[in-house]
Amino acid sequence: MIGSREASIFICLADAFVAPEPPLPAVRDTEALRTFDLWLARSPRLHRIGLRALLLLVELAPALCGGGRRLRRLEPEPRRRWLTRVERLPVRPPRELTRAVKTLILLCYYGDPGVMTHLGYDAAANVGRGRELRRSEERA
Repeated sequence: MIGSREASIFICLADAFVAPEPPLPAVRDTEALRTFDLWLARSPRLHRIGLRALLLLVELAPALCGGGRRLRRLEPEPRRRWLTRVERLPVRPPRELTRAVKTLILLCYYGDPGVMTHLGYDAAANVGRGRELRRSEERA
């Protein structure tokens, strides 16, 4: 189970990376955090430890690198700018780790059924069409 600090860091990062604007729902109004929590719970122990450590490192990195404040204490725009700079660093490890965390967060957010519906994807309709096709082709 994800802790409250890790959940707060995840939401902070998701808000920065996704930056949803209406009609898309806010990160807090989706199942993104629940999806991330399930992902963590089902991951091998070593991966869980590594991802949790990475969240804490990302939280502390701005303060450790001269930004003066932890990630969650930065205002939204400076937070986005800082993460964008890290994604563009010439040093590969922090750049790639940031992109990996961003990808995971984007999958959690955009995989939310409500978000997909806002984007025009109707999973139930697709399943229905697939079932109808199987019936019409007698594949049951």
